[in-house]
Amino acid sequence: MNEAFSLENILSKVDAALPRMVTLTKKLPKLEQNCNFMTTFDMDVSTRYETVHVDEERNSKLIGILFTHPNAPLAKSEIVDHLNQFHYRSGEAVDFFCVGYGTYWPDNYQADMRKVTLIDGTDWFFSDAAFSQVIDEIQDLTKWQYSGETELLLLSAIKDDSGLGKLDFGSAIVCNLEMMKKDNAFSSVRAFFEEVFRFAKKNSSEIPTWGLSDTTGLSVASSSLKDAVLSLLPENLKDSYKKAEHYAIRNIV
Repeated sequence: MNEAFSLENILSKVDAALPRMVTLTKKLPKLEQNCNFMTTFDMDVSTRYETVHVDEERNSKLIGILFTHPNAPLAKSEIVDHLNQFHYRSGEAVDFFCVGYGTYWPDNYQADMRKVTLIDGTDWFFSDAAFSQVIDEIQDLTKWQYSGETELLLLSAIKDDSGLGKLDFGSAIVCNLEMMKKDNAFSSVRAFFEEVFRFAKKNSSEIPTWGLSDTTGLSVASSSLKDAVLSLLPENLKDSYKKAEHYAIRNIV
């Protein structure tokens, strides 16, 4: 879990996290030598394979921007007290940014800040002022409008050719967790988050959100949840993201 008290704070952490090294497991033909001849591709010899671990550098990463007010019923029952668990389960493959939350804040950082939980043995605080600031910053940058409920934006963080980390809002999936809960789209937020964590750890795509819908059961549909998924890009930026996919959420398999 990462603190998120401003959009600049999120971008700085994205920039520091990329590029990253990932270890991929691959099955490759095993070359066998016999009398100085390579026999692997001999038609009369069955090909044997070996599992190898390959390190690759990646300029992308799946991130989640989590809007969960600690006073909201769903946050109280299923999220805030489990942030420490999510911190360990998410691992290196995905970063969740908790909007309005932070740690090691000076005493006078925000007049309304209050301690809400412990993550990795450290006090974490929440501020309505910081929460509202990040919402306003993302709304100003995109077409997304905060519903007032508990939401998770899943999108790709990318380090472009200029060497700067950016948020690829064109690849975003918007999940209204309260609406999903009401529609019985998952058994619990914990179960849904675990699906996301599992996908991120196994995913090898350069655009991390590609394939997420198929893996977790997110698909285009005409259900009541369709309104939860919005195209985030302003019209003048859409051409820059022709390969981006936008999903509506039907159910979680």
